[in-house]
Amino acid sequence: MTDVEKMLAVSLLLSLLSGTGVFLLGVREYRIRPTVFNFTTELVLALITGLTAYFFARQQGLDEIVIYLAVLVASNNWRELSTVFKERLIAAINGVFGSKGGSGP
Repeated sequence: MTDVEKMLAVSLLLSLLSGTGVFLLGVREYRIRPTVFNFTTELVLALITGLTAYFFARQQGLDEIVIYLAVLVASNNWRELSTVFKERLIAAINGVFGSKGGSGP
């Protein structure tokens, strides 16, 4: 197994661990119902954001420990990251196409 494969495997495990932690905390706070579907959803979203952070950090040429930190932060905070991404995407689309709000006479 190469170093890149080991880093990817560790990043996957960290993402899964983070997704499990987010699910358990959500159940404890009565924010998430303890169902298999909700657990799977948390794991998938943690994996997506964790892997996105992994590949972004690798592309930036960051150190291994910083890559793992980015994976942990992203997979633990996927809700906040997706909200920020969505707001920036909407702002970019509005910038390209212009705001279509109703203008008064």
